[in-house]
Amino acid sequence: MSEDALQYDAIVIGAGHNGLVSAGYLAKAGKTVVVLDAAEFVGGAARTAEISPDYQVSTAAHLVSSFPRRVEKDLKLSKHGLSWATKDMATVALDRDGKHITLSSGGKNDLMKIAAHAARDGDAWKQFDARMRKYVKLLAPLLEGPMPQTGKDAPSRLATMMALRLEKLGPKDLRAFMQLMPSSVAALLDRNFEGDLIKGALSLDATLGNHAGPHTPGTGFSLVYKRALEAMGQGVGYPVGGTGALTEALATSAEAAGVRIRLESPVNQIIIEDGRTKGVRLEDGTVFEAPLVMSSADPKTTCLDLVGARHFEAPVATHLSRIRMEGATAKVNLALEGLPTFKNFTDKEYGGRLLIAPDMGTVERSFTAAKRGELTLEPVMELVIPSYHDPRLAPMGHHVMSIVLPNMPYEINGGWEAQRDMLMKRVIDTVREYAPDISHKIIAGELLTPPELEESFGMSGAHWHQGNMSFDQLLAFRPAPGMANYGGAVDGLYLCGAGSHPGGGLSGLPGKFAAETALAREKSK
Repeated sequence: MSEDALQYDAIVIGAGHNGLVSAGYLAKAGKTVVVLDAAEFVGGAARTAEISPDYQVSTAAHLVSSFPRRVEKDLKLSKHGLSWATKDMATVALDRDGKHITLSSGGKNDLMKIAAHAARDGDAWKQFDARMRKYVKLLAPLLEGPMPQTGKDAPSRLATMMALRLEKLGPKDLRAFMQLMPSSVAALLDRNFEGDLIKGALSLDATLGNHAGPHTPGTGFSLVYKRALEAMGQGVGYPVGGTGALTEALATSAEAAGVRIRLESPVNQIIIEDGRTKGVRLEDGTVFEAPLVMSSADPKTTCLDLVGARHFEAPVATHLSRIRMEGATAKVNLALEGLPTFKNFTDKEYGGRLLIAPDMGTVERSFTAAKRGELTLEPVMELVIPSYHDPRLAPMGHHVMSIVLPNMPYEINGGWEAQRDMLMKRVIDTVREYAPDISHKIIAGELLTPPELEESFGMSGAHWHQGNMSFDQLLAFRPAPGMANYGGAVDGLYLCGAGSHPGGGLSGLPGKFAAETALAREKSK
Protein backbone atom coordinates (compact mmCIF):
# COMPACT_ATOMS: atom_id res chain seq x y z
CA MET A 1 0.00 0.00 0.00
CA SER A 2 1.16 3.52 -0.79
CA GLU A 3 1.79 5.71 2.22
CA ASP A 4 0.06 8.71 0.60
CA ALA A 5 -3.05 6.79 -0.51
CA LEU A 6 -6.38 6.85 1.32
CA GLN A 7 -6.93 3.28 2.51
CA TYR A 8 -10.18 1.40 3.07
CA ASP A 9 -11.45 -2.17 3.13
CA ALA A 10 -13.83 -1.44 0.26
CA ILE A 11 -14.49 1.27 -2.32
CA VAL A 12 -17.94 1.69 -3.85
CA ILE A 13 -18.20 3.60 -7.13
CA GLY A 14 -21.54 5.40 -7.39
CA ALA A 15 -23.89 6.79 -4.73
CA GLY A 16 -27.07 5.63 -6.41
CA HIS A 17 -29.40 3.27 -4.59
CA ASN A 18 -27.48 0.10 -5.52
CA GLY A 19 -24.13 1.56 -4.52
CA LEU A 20 -25.52 2.75 -1.20
CA VAL A 21 -27.17 -0.61 -0.49
CA SER A 22 -23.89 -2.37 -1.24
CA ALA A 23 -21.98 0.03 1.03
CA GLY A 24 -24.52 -0.48 3.80
CA TYR A 25 -24.19 -4.25 3.77
CA LEU A 26 -20.38 -4.10 3.66
CA ALA A 27 -20.28 -1.68 6.59
CA LYS A 28 -22.73 -3.84 8.50
CA ALA A 29 -20.20 -6.66 8.12
CA GLY A 30 -17.51 -4.50 9.72
CA LYS A 31 -15.77 -3.16 6.62
CA THR A 32 -14.41 0.38 6.34
CA VAL A 33 -16.07 1.74 3.22
CA VAL A 34 -15.87 4.87 1.05
CA VAL A 35 -18.46 5.70 -1.61
CA LEU A 36 -17.28 7.89 -4.50
CA ASP A 37 -19.60 9.72 -6.88
CA ALA A 38 -19.08 12.37 -9.54
CA ALA A 39 -22.38 14.12 -8.77
CA GLU A 40 -23.11 16.85 -6.21
CA PHE A 41 -25.87 14.79 -4.59
CA VAL A 42 -26.48 11.19 -3.62
CA GLY A 43 -29.19 9.21 -5.35
CA GLY A 44 -28.22 8.79 -8.97
CA ALA A 45 -31.48 8.63 -10.94
CA ALA A 46 -33.50 8.42 -7.69
CA ARG A 47 -33.49 12.04 -6.66
CA THR A 48 -36.09 14.59 -5.56
CA ALA A 49 -35.71 18.25 -6.52
CA GLU A 50 -37.65 21.47 -6.96
CA ILE A 51 -38.95 22.25 -10.44
CA SER A 52 -40.40 25.54 -9.20
CA PRO A 53 -40.38 27.13 -5.73
CA ASP A 54 -42.33 24.83 -3.36
CA TYR A 55 -42.97 22.19 -6.04
CA GLN A 56 -40.88 19.03 -5.63
CA VAL A 57 -40.84 15.99 -7.87
CA SER A 58 -38.82 12.83 -8.43
CA THR A 59 -36.75 14.24 -11.24
CA ALA A 60 -35.92 10.96 -13.03
CA ALA A 61 -37.06 7.58 -11.62
CA HIS A 62 -40.44 8.20 -10.02
CA LEU A 63 -41.74 4.81 -8.79
CA VAL A 64 -40.46 2.06 -6.50
CA SER A 65 -41.84 -1.37 -7.30
CA SER A 66 -39.19 -3.97 -6.41
CA PHE A 67 -37.60 -2.78 -3.17
CA PRO A 68 -37.69 -5.69 -0.70
CA ARG A 69 -38.82 -5.40 2.89
CA ARG A 70 -35.72 -7.43 3.80
CA VAL A 71 -33.36 -4.66 2.61
CA GLU A 72 -35.42 -1.98 4.34
CA LYS A 73 -35.25 -3.95 7.61
CA ASP A 74 -31.57 -4.95 7.33
CA LEU A 75 -30.42 -1.37 6.83
CA LYS A 76 -32.92 0.07 9.36
CA LEU A 77 -34.22 2.57 6.82
CA SER A 78 -37.32 3.54 8.79
CA LYS A 79 -35.01 4.60 11.62
CA HIS A 80 -33.19 6.82 9.13
CA GLY A 81 -36.21 8.65 7.78
CA LEU A 82 -37.88 6.36 5.25
CA SER A 83 -41.67 6.25 5.25
CA TRP A 84 -44.01 5.38 2.41
CA ALA A 85 -46.58 7.66 0.83
CA THR A 86 -48.12 4.64 -0.91
CA LYS A 87 -47.23 1.06 -1.75
CA ASP A 88 -50.40 -0.08 -3.50
CA MET A 89 -50.83 2.05 -6.60
CA ALA A 90 -53.20 0.67 -9.19
CA THR A 91 -52.09 0.50 -12.83
CA VAL A 92 -54.71 2.27 -14.93
CA ALA A 93 -54.90 2.25 -18.73
CA LEU A 94 -56.41 5.57 -19.76
CA ASP A 95 -59.22 5.70 -22.32
CA ARG A 96 -60.07 8.86 -24.25
CA ASP A 97 -63.79 8.31 -23.63
CA GLY A 98 -63.33 7.75 -19.91
CA LYS A 99 -63.73 3.95 -20.08
CA HIS A 100 -60.48 3.39 -18.19
CA ILE A 101 -59.43 -0.08 -17.11
CA THR A 102 -57.48 -1.16 -14.04
CA LEU A 103 -54.99 -4.00 -14.35
CA SER A 104 -55.63 -5.57 -10.95
CA SER A 105 -55.87 -9.13 -9.69
CA GLY A 106 -59.39 -9.41 -10.99
CA GLY A 107 -61.95 -7.59 -8.85
CA LYS A 108 -65.48 -7.88 -10.25
CA ASN A 109 -65.78 -4.18 -11.08
CA ASP A 110 -62.36 -4.13 -12.78
CA LEU A 111 -63.27 -7.18 -14.89
CA MET A 112 -66.51 -5.51 -15.96
CA LYS A 113 -64.60 -2.44 -17.16
CA ILE A 114 -62.24 -4.63 -19.18
CA ALA A 115 -65.20 -6.51 -20.66
CA ALA A 116 -66.77 -3.18 -21.69
CA HIS A 117 -64.05 -2.90 -24.34
CA ALA A 118 -64.32 -6.51 -25.50
CA ALA A 119 -66.88 -8.90 -24.01
CA ARG A 120 -64.52 -11.87 -23.66
CA ASP A 121 -61.60 -9.95 -22.22
CA GLY A 122 -62.85 -9.88 -18.63
CA ASP A 123 -62.58 -13.64 -18.31
CA ALA A 124 -59.47 -13.63 -20.51
CA TRP A 125 -57.71 -11.21 -18.14
CA LYS A 126 -58.57 -13.34 -15.12
CA GLN A 127 -57.07 -16.43 -16.80
CA PHE A 128 -54.08 -14.51 -18.15
CA ASP A 129 -53.28 -12.99 -14.75
CA ALA A 130 -53.48 -16.41 -13.08
CA ARG A 131 -51.10 -17.85 -15.68
CA MET A 132 -48.67 -14.97 -15.22
CA ARG A 133 -48.67 -15.66 -11.49
CA LYS A 134 -47.62 -19.24 -12.15
CA TYR A 135 -44.77 -18.02 -14.33
CA VAL A 136 -43.71 -15.50 -11.67
CA LYS A 137 -43.62 -18.31 -9.11
CA LEU A 138 -41.48 -20.28 -11.53
CA LEU A 139 -38.94 -17.47 -11.92
CA ALA A 140 -38.95 -16.13 -8.36
CA PRO A 141 -36.27 -18.47 -6.92
CA LEU A 142 -33.87 -17.31 -9.62
CA LEU A 143 -34.27 -13.69 -8.44
CA GLU A 144 -34.01 -14.24 -4.70
CA GLY A 145 -30.22 -14.33 -4.61
CA PRO A 146 -27.07 -14.37 -6.73
CA MET A 147 -26.99 -16.73 -9.66
CA PRO A 148 -25.71 -19.99 -8.13
CA GLN A 149 -23.37 -20.85 -11.00
CA THR A 150 -20.08 -19.41 -12.07
CA GLY A 151 -17.95 -20.03 -15.10
CA LYS A 152 -18.57 -20.13 -18.82
CA ASP A 153 -21.03 -23.01 -18.52
CA ALA A 154 -23.42 -20.93 -16.37
CA PRO A 155 -26.00 -20.53 -19.19
CA SER A 156 -26.22 -24.31 -19.69
CA ARG A 157 -26.56 -24.84 -15.93
CA LEU A 158 -29.31 -22.22 -15.90
CA ALA A 159 -31.10 -24.17 -18.64
CA THR A 160 -30.93 -27.30 -16.46
CA MET A 161 -32.33 -25.40 -13.47
CA MET A 162 -35.15 -24.00 -15.58
CA ALA A 163 -35.95 -27.47 -16.95
CA LEU A 164 -36.27 -28.84 -13.42
CA ARG A 165 -38.62 -26.04 -12.46
CA LEU A 166 -40.65 -26.35 -15.66
CA GLU A 167 -41.42 -29.95 -14.75
CA LYS A 168 -43.64 -28.57 -11.98
CA LEU A 169 -45.95 -26.94 -14.54
CA GLY A 170 -48.78 -28.93 -16.01
CA PRO A 171 -48.58 -29.86 -19.71
CA LYS A 172 -50.86 -27.00 -20.79
CA ASP A 173 -48.97 -24.33 -18.83
CA LEU A 174 -45.65 -25.79 -19.93
CA ARG A 175 -46.59 -25.54 -23.61
CA ALA A 176 -47.79 -21.98 -23.08
CA PHE A 177 -44.58 -20.97 -21.31
CA MET A 178 -42.34 -22.52 -23.95
CA GLN A 179 -44.36 -20.69 -26.59
CA LEU A 180 -43.99 -17.44 -24.65
CA MET A 181 -40.20 -17.53 -24.20
CA PRO A 182 -39.18 -16.42 -27.74
CA SER A 183 -42.46 -14.71 -28.52
CA SER A 184 -43.18 -11.05 -28.98
CA VAL A 185 -45.59 -9.53 -26.49
CA ALA A 186 -47.78 -8.61 -29.48
CA ALA A 187 -48.18 -12.29 -30.38
CA LEU A 188 -48.81 -13.17 -26.73
CA LEU A 189 -51.50 -10.52 -26.30
CA ASP A 190 -53.17 -11.22 -29.64
CA ARG A 191 -53.54 -14.86 -28.55
CA ASN A 192 -55.27 -13.80 -25.34
CA PHE A 193 -57.19 -10.56 -25.85
CA GLU A 194 -59.40 -8.72 -28.31
CA GLY A 195 -59.52 -5.18 -26.89
CA ASP A 196 -57.02 -2.56 -28.05
CA LEU A 197 -56.69 -0.76 -24.71
CA ILE A 198 -55.60 -3.73 -22.60
CA LYS A 199 -53.17 -4.83 -25.32
CA GLY A 200 -51.72 -1.32 -25.57
CA ALA A 201 -51.18 -1.05 -21.81
CA LEU A 202 -49.59 -4.48 -21.43
CA SER A 203 -47.35 -3.98 -24.45
CA LEU A 204 -46.12 -0.70 -22.97
CA ASP A 205 -45.44 -2.47 -19.67
CA ALA A 206 -43.41 -5.15 -21.45
CA THR A 207 -41.24 -2.68 -23.36
CA LEU A 208 -40.96 0.23 -20.90
CA GLY A 209 -37.30 1.15 -20.43
CA ASN A 210 -36.07 -1.11 -23.24
CA HIS A 211 -35.23 -0.44 -26.86
CA ALA A 212 -38.05 -2.64 -28.15
CA GLY A 213 -41.53 -2.56 -29.58
CA PRO A 214 -44.45 -4.95 -29.08
CA HIS A 215 -43.41 -7.00 -32.12
CA THR A 216 -39.79 -7.43 -30.94
CA PRO A 217 -39.06 -11.12 -30.25
CA GLY A 218 -38.63 -11.95 -26.57
CA THR A 219 -40.80 -9.14 -25.21
CA GLY A 220 -43.37 -11.68 -24.02
CA PHE A 221 -40.77 -13.02 -21.58
CA SER A 222 -39.88 -9.42 -20.64
CA LEU A 223 -43.44 -8.90 -19.37
CA VAL A 224 -43.21 -12.00 -17.15
CA TYR A 225 -39.76 -11.06 -15.87
CA LYS A 226 -40.90 -7.56 -14.94
CA ARG A 227 -43.77 -8.99 -12.92
CA ALA A 228 -41.42 -11.46 -11.24
CA LEU A 229 -39.04 -8.68 -10.25
CA GLU A 230 -41.93 -6.58 -8.90
CA ALA A 231 -43.00 -9.57 -6.80
CA MET A 232 -39.71 -9.19 -4.91
CA GLY A 233 -40.89 -5.81 -3.63
CA GLN A 234 -43.65 -4.41 -1.45
CA GLY A 235 -45.98 -3.07 -4.13
CA VAL A 236 -45.83 -0.15 -6.55
CA GLY A 237 -45.43 3.23 -4.88
CA TYR A 238 -43.00 5.85 -3.62
CA PRO A 239 -41.74 7.22 -0.31
CA VAL A 240 -42.84 10.39 1.42
CA GLY A 241 -40.58 12.98 -0.22
CA GLY A 242 -40.28 11.14 -3.56
CA THR A 243 -37.71 8.60 -4.68
CA GLY A 244 -34.94 10.87 -3.42
CA ALA A 245 -36.14 10.12 0.11
CA LEU A 246 -35.25 6.47 -0.42
CA THR A 247 -31.66 7.21 -1.37
CA GLU A 248 -31.33 9.85 1.37
CA ALA A 249 -32.36 7.20 3.91
CA LEU A 250 -29.88 4.75 2.39
CA ALA A 251 -27.12 7.37 2.62
CA THR A 252 -27.97 8.25 6.22
CA SER A 253 -28.05 4.57 7.15
CA ALA A 254 -24.68 3.95 5.49
CA GLU A 255 -23.06 6.94 7.21
CA ALA A 256 -24.45 5.81 10.56
CA ALA A 257 -22.68 2.49 9.94
CA GLY A 258 -19.40 4.32 9.33
CA VAL A 259 -19.45 4.69 5.54
CA ARG A 260 -17.78 7.78 4.15
CA ILE A 261 -19.60 9.31 1.16
CA ARG A 262 -17.48 11.59 -0.97
CA LEU A 263 -19.31 13.52 -3.70
CA GLU A 264 -17.90 15.44 -6.68
CA SER A 265 -15.24 12.75 -6.87
CA PRO A 266 -15.30 11.26 -10.38
CA VAL A 267 -13.35 8.01 -10.75
CA ASN A 268 -11.34 7.72 -13.97
CA GLN A 269 -9.45 4.48 -13.31
CA ILE A 270 -9.77 1.25 -11.37
CA ILE A 271 -6.19 0.29 -10.52
CA ILE A 272 -5.26 -3.31 -11.34
CA GLU A 273 -1.99 -4.97 -10.37
CA ASP A 274 -1.14 -8.63 -10.95
CA GLY A 275 -4.71 -9.47 -11.90
CA ARG A 276 -6.44 -7.99 -8.86
CA THR A 277 -7.84 -4.64 -7.80
CA LYS A 278 -5.70 -2.28 -5.74
CA GLY A 279 -7.99 0.73 -5.63
CA VAL A 280 -9.13 3.66 -7.79
CA ARG A 281 -7.77 6.94 -9.07
CA LEU A 282 -9.93 10.06 -9.30
CA GLU A 283 -9.79 12.57 -12.13
CA ASP A 284 -7.85 14.94 -9.87
CA GLY A 285 -5.22 12.25 -9.25
CA THR A 286 -6.30 11.27 -5.73
CA VAL A 287 -5.77 7.56 -5.09
CA PHE A 288 -7.94 5.41 -2.83
CA GLU A 289 -6.66 1.92 -2.07
CA ALA A 290 -8.72 -1.11 -1.12
CA PRO A 291 -8.65 -4.83 -1.88
CA LEU A 292 -12.34 -4.68 -2.77
CA VAL A 293 -13.92 -2.38 -5.40
CA MET A 294 -17.66 -2.43 -5.99
CA SER A 295 -18.86 -0.54 -9.08
CA SER A 296 -22.47 0.46 -9.61
CA ALA A 297 -21.54 2.07 -12.92
CA ASP A 298 -22.77 0.14 -15.94
CA PRO A 299 -20.71 -2.92 -16.94
CA LYS A 300 -19.40 -1.37 -20.16
CA THR A 301 -18.11 1.71 -18.36
CA THR A 302 -16.69 -0.28 -15.45
CA CYS A 303 -14.94 -3.02 -17.38
CA LEU A 304 -13.95 -1.40 -20.65
CA ASP A 305 -13.31 2.21 -19.58
CA LEU A 306 -12.33 2.19 -15.90
CA VAL A 307 -10.54 -1.18 -15.90
CA GLY A 308 -9.62 -1.67 -19.56
CA ALA A 309 -10.44 -4.45 -22.01
CA ARG A 310 -6.91 -5.88 -21.74
CA HIS A 311 -7.74 -7.26 -18.29
CA PHE A 312 -10.52 -9.47 -19.67
CA GLU A 313 -10.47 -12.44 -21.98
CA ALA A 314 -11.25 -11.39 -25.55
CA PRO A 315 -14.67 -13.14 -25.75
CA VAL A 316 -15.78 -11.51 -22.49
CA ALA A 317 -14.60 -8.05 -23.57
CA THR A 318 -16.39 -8.51 -26.90
CA HIS A 319 -19.60 -9.54 -25.15
CA LEU A 320 -19.42 -6.55 -22.82
CA SER A 321 -18.90 -4.19 -25.76
CA ARG A 322 -22.05 -5.56 -27.39
CA ILE A 323 -24.42 -5.07 -24.46
CA ARG A 324 -27.47 -3.38 -25.94
CA MET A 325 -28.07 -0.06 -24.21
CA GLU A 326 -29.88 1.80 -26.96
CA GLY A 327 -33.09 2.36 -25.04
CA ALA A 328 -33.60 6.08 -24.47
CA THR A 329 -36.11 7.82 -22.25
CA ALA A 330 -37.19 11.40 -21.72
CA LYS A 331 -38.86 12.86 -18.64
CA VAL A 332 -41.40 15.66 -18.19
CA ASN A 333 -42.16 17.15 -14.76
CA LEU A 334 -45.00 19.63 -14.27
CA ALA A 335 -46.14 21.95 -11.48
CA LEU A 336 -49.95 22.28 -11.50
CA GLU A 337 -52.29 24.70 -9.78
CA GLY A 338 -54.78 21.90 -9.18
CA LEU A 339 -55.76 18.40 -10.22
CA PRO A 340 -56.38 18.00 -13.95
CA THR A 341 -59.83 16.70 -14.73
CA PHE A 342 -59.78 13.14 -16.05
CA LYS A 343 -63.20 11.88 -17.10
CA ASN A 344 -64.76 9.30 -14.73
CA PHE A 345 -61.79 9.34 -12.34
CA THR A 346 -62.10 8.17 -8.73
CA ASP A 347 -59.58 8.43 -5.90
CA LYS A 348 -58.13 5.09 -7.00
CA GLU A 349 -57.35 6.39 -10.48
CA TYR A 350 -55.98 9.77 -9.38
CA GLY A 351 -53.60 8.00 -7.04
CA GLY A 352 -52.63 5.37 -9.58
CA ARG A 353 -49.94 4.65 -12.12
CA LEU A 354 -51.45 5.89 -15.35
CA LEU A 355 -50.57 4.54 -18.79
CA ILE A 356 -51.27 6.27 -22.08
CA ALA A 357 -51.00 3.58 -24.75
CA PRO A 358 -54.32 3.33 -26.61
CA ASP A 359 -53.25 0.30 -28.65
CA MET A 360 -50.22 -1.76 -29.63
CA GLY A 361 -49.90 0.06 -32.92
CA THR A 362 -49.24 3.35 -31.12
CA VAL A 363 -46.57 1.72 -28.97
CA GLU A 364 -44.93 0.12 -32.02
CA ARG A 365 -44.95 3.41 -33.97
CA SER A 366 -43.19 5.17 -31.10
CA PHE A 367 -40.44 2.52 -31.24
CA THR A 368 -40.16 2.78 -35.03
CA ALA A 369 -39.85 6.57 -34.81
CA ALA A 370 -37.10 6.29 -32.17
CA LYS A 371 -35.13 3.88 -34.39
CA ARG A 372 -35.28 6.49 -37.16
CA GLY A 373 -34.15 9.32 -34.90
CA GLU A 374 -37.57 10.96 -35.04
CA LEU A 375 -40.23 12.12 -32.60
CA THR A 376 -43.34 9.99 -32.58
CA LEU A 377 -46.55 11.83 -33.42
CA GLU A 378 -48.35 10.01 -30.58
CA PRO A 379 -46.10 9.65 -27.52
CA VAL A 380 -46.88 6.84 -25.10
CA MET A 381 -46.18 7.44 -21.44
CA GLU A 382 -46.28 6.41 -17.80
CA LEU A 383 -47.76 9.19 -15.69
CA VAL A 384 -48.21 9.72 -11.95
CA ILE A 385 -49.44 12.56 -9.72
CA PRO A 386 -47.20 11.97 -6.68
CA SER A 387 -48.63 14.88 -4.69
CA TYR A 388 -51.94 13.02 -4.53
CA HIS A 389 -50.49 10.65 -1.92
CA ASP A 390 -47.84 13.08 -0.66
CA PRO A 391 -49.38 16.59 -0.42
CA ARG A 392 -46.14 18.07 0.94
CA LEU A 393 -44.64 17.96 -2.56
CA ALA A 394 -46.71 21.01 -3.58
CA PRO A 395 -48.55 23.95 -1.95
CA MET A 396 -51.98 23.18 -0.54
CA GLY A 397 -54.42 22.32 -3.31
CA HIS A 398 -51.67 22.25 -5.93
CA HIS A 399 -49.97 19.24 -7.46
CA VAL A 400 -46.99 17.92 -9.38
CA MET A 401 -47.14 15.52 -12.31
CA SER A 402 -44.34 13.19 -13.37
CA ILE A 403 -44.25 11.69 -16.88
CA VAL A 404 -41.85 9.05 -18.21
CA LEU A 405 -41.59 9.01 -22.00
CA PRO A 406 -40.16 5.77 -23.45
CA ASN A 407 -38.97 5.29 -27.02
CA MET A 408 -37.29 8.65 -27.36
CA PRO A 409 -34.26 8.77 -29.71
CA TYR A 410 -30.95 9.50 -28.04
CA GLU A 411 -29.79 11.31 -31.16
CA ILE A 412 -32.62 13.08 -32.93
CA ASN A 413 -32.81 14.43 -36.45
CA GLY A 414 -32.16 18.17 -36.28
CA GLY A 415 -30.81 18.00 -32.71
CA TRP A 416 -32.64 18.15 -29.39
CA GLU A 417 -32.46 21.93 -29.06
CA ALA A 418 -34.56 22.22 -32.20
CA GLN A 419 -36.99 19.47 -31.18
CA ARG A 420 -37.55 19.86 -27.44
CA ASP A 421 -40.41 22.39 -27.74
CA MET A 422 -42.15 20.13 -30.25
CA LEU A 423 -41.86 17.16 -27.89
CA MET A 424 -43.25 19.16 -24.97
CA LYS A 425 -46.17 20.28 -27.12
CA ARG A 426 -46.94 16.73 -28.22
CA VAL A 427 -46.81 15.48 -24.64
CA ILE A 428 -49.23 18.16 -23.39
CA ASP A 429 -51.50 17.70 -26.41
CA THR A 430 -51.61 13.95 -25.75
CA VAL A 431 -52.41 14.36 -22.04
CA ARG A 432 -55.07 16.91 -22.98
CA GLU A 433 -56.96 14.19 -24.89
CA TYR A 434 -57.59 12.56 -21.51
CA ALA A 435 -57.58 15.63 -19.23
CA PRO A 436 -58.79 18.58 -21.38
CA ASP A 437 -57.95 21.25 -18.80
CA ILE A 438 -54.30 20.24 -18.28
CA SER A 439 -52.94 23.24 -20.20
CA HIS A 440 -54.77 25.66 -17.90
CA LYS A 441 -53.36 23.97 -14.78
CA ILE A 442 -49.67 24.19 -15.70
CA ILE A 443 -47.62 26.69 -13.67
CA ALA A 444 -44.15 25.46 -14.58
CA GLY A 445 -42.51 22.47 -16.14
CA GLU A 446 -39.29 20.89 -17.26
CA LEU A 447 -38.28 18.49 -19.99
CA LEU A 448 -35.21 16.30 -19.62
CA THR A 449 -34.09 14.87 -22.96
CA PRO A 450 -32.15 11.58 -23.14
CA PRO A 451 -28.74 13.33 -23.33
CA GLU A 452 -29.72 15.52 -20.37
CA LEU A 453 -30.74 12.47 -18.33
CA GLU A 454 -27.41 10.88 -19.18
CA GLU A 455 -25.44 13.95 -18.14
CA SER A 456 -27.45 14.72 -14.99
CA PHE A 457 -27.76 11.20 -13.60
CA GLY A 458 -24.88 9.27 -15.14
CA MET A 459 -27.12 6.97 -17.17
CA SER A 460 -25.09 5.81 -20.16
CA GLY A 461 -27.21 6.18 -23.29
CA ALA A 462 -30.07 7.36 -21.03
CA HIS A 463 -30.76 3.67 -20.36
CA TRP A 464 -32.36 3.28 -16.94
CA HIS A 465 -31.53 -0.42 -16.66
CA GLN A 466 -27.86 -0.27 -17.78
CA GLY A 467 -28.78 -2.63 -20.60
CA ASN A 468 -31.94 -4.06 -22.14
CA MET A 469 -33.94 -6.41 -19.92
CA SER A 470 -34.34 -8.99 -22.68
CA PHE A 471 -33.90 -12.73 -22.22
CA ASP A 472 -30.40 -12.76 -23.75
CA GLN A 473 -29.31 -10.07 -21.26
CA LEU A 474 -30.83 -11.49 -18.07
CA LEU A 475 -30.08 -14.19 -15.49
CA ALA A 476 -26.82 -16.02 -16.33
CA PHE A 477 -26.31 -13.72 -19.33
CA ARG A 478 -26.29 -10.50 -17.28
CA PRO A 479 -23.96 -8.75 -17.88
CA ALA A 480 -22.01 -11.52 -19.67
CA PRO A 481 -21.64 -15.29 -19.42
CA GLY A 482 -19.27 -16.05 -16.56
CA MET A 483 -19.93 -12.70 -14.87
CA ALA A 484 -23.44 -13.23 -13.53
CA ASN A 485 -22.05 -13.66 -10.00
CA TYR A 486 -20.96 -9.99 -9.87
CA GLY A 487 -17.25 -10.77 -10.15
CA GLY A 488 -15.21 -11.73 -13.16
CA ALA A 489 -11.69 -12.00 -14.43
CA VAL A 490 -10.34 -9.38 -12.02
CA ASP A 491 -10.00 -10.53 -8.41
CA GLY A 492 -11.55 -8.06 -5.98
CA LEU A 493 -13.75 -6.29 -8.55
CA TYR A 494 -17.53 -6.64 -8.30
CA LEU A 495 -20.38 -5.16 -10.33
CA CYS A 496 -23.23 -3.98 -8.10
CA GLY A 497 -25.37 -1.86 -10.44
CA ALA A 498 -28.52 -2.40 -12.47
CA GLY A 499 -26.48 -3.97 -15.26
CA SER A 500 -26.00 -7.01 -13.00
CA HIS A 501 -28.46 -9.72 -11.94
CA PRO A 502 -31.39 -9.41 -11.40
CA GLY A 503 -31.48 -6.12 -13.34
CA GLY A 504 -32.88 -2.62 -13.26
CA GLY A 505 -35.52 -0.81 -11.26
CA LEU A 506 -35.22 0.61 -7.75
CA SER A 507 -34.79 -2.78 -6.07
CA GLY A 508 -31.34 -2.52 -4.47
CA LEU A 509 -30.98 -6.24 -5.14
CA PRO A 510 -27.84 -6.04 -7.31
CA GLY A 511 -26.18 -4.01 -4.56
CA LYS A 512 -27.25 -6.45 -1.84
CA PHE A 513 -26.31 -9.61 -3.74
CA ALA A 514 -22.95 -8.22 -4.89
CA ALA A 515 -21.97 -7.27 -1.33
CA GLU A 516 -23.05 -10.65 0.01
CA THR A 517 -21.13 -12.43 -2.75
CA ALA A 518 -17.96 -10.44 -2.05
CA LEU A 519 -18.19 -11.11 1.69
CA ALA A 520 -18.82 -14.83 1.17
CA ARG A 521 -15.85 -15.20 -1.17
CA GLU A 522 -13.60 -13.36 1.25
CA LYS A 523 -14.73 -15.63 4.07
CA SER A 524 -14.08 -18.75 2.00
CA LYS A 525 -10.46 -17.79 1.23
